[in-house]
Amino acid sequence: MIYGIISNVDEVTTMELFQSKKISRENIAHINQLSELVQRLKTGDVVHVISVNRFPSVSHFFNFGKFCMSRGVTLRILAQPYLDISSGKLWKPSVIRQMMQMIESERMAKGRLVQGFRMTNEQWEYVYRCLEVMNLDILAQTFSAEGVLKRGS
Repeated sequence: MIYGIISNVDEVTTMELFQSKKISRENIAHINQLSELVQRLKTGDVVHVISVNRFPSVSHFFNFGKFCMSRGVTLRILAQPYLDISSGKLWKPSVIRQMMQMIESERMAKGRLVQGFRMTNEQWEYVYRCLEVMNLDILAQTFSAEGVLKRGS
């Protein structure tokens, strides 16, 4: 089966792109429904996502990617092809290490902020979300077709 993942960032053009890839509407899951999608995925399935920034955090993307690798599910990240997973194409150890470092630095930054500032739960949720979005954008830019990796070649 072919699936697609969308988020609140996506627009009509994403749905049209997914339709061109023969993804039926019932196989398009909102990122909030990721746990339901995970239960449906089987070896040989393909999941399309426009960008890693559709995930709530680098940690969510990393865990979903590890799940896909362990189950033999192809993951196509259209804006960051270096992060694709398919048979024979897995993340290199350096990519895994970088994502793990990003997750750890995010965790540490949250911890340091808690020590230095007093805020309401709503304010903390906003600050945490800003950190997660910023981290996702860094990951997206690093591994995009026009990102840092291309400049190094």
